Amino acid sequence: MSDVEVKQRKEHLIKGLKRLGIYHTSDGRKIEDCSLYTLEWTNISVRYGLANESY
Repeated sequence: MSDVEVKQRKEHLIKGLKRLGIYHTSDGRKIEDCSLYTLEWTNISVRYGLANESY
């Protein structure tokens, strides 16, 4: 991924997480300060948690 693509993906993930009310990672870091890897992991974890709440 190019730097531009990484930046765009991070912005997309941050926007989506904020829409869900997530502003910090599970270890307390602001999502704006995280790497793409951490944002992807946080996004997966949050969505997995939401999916399991409905059962």
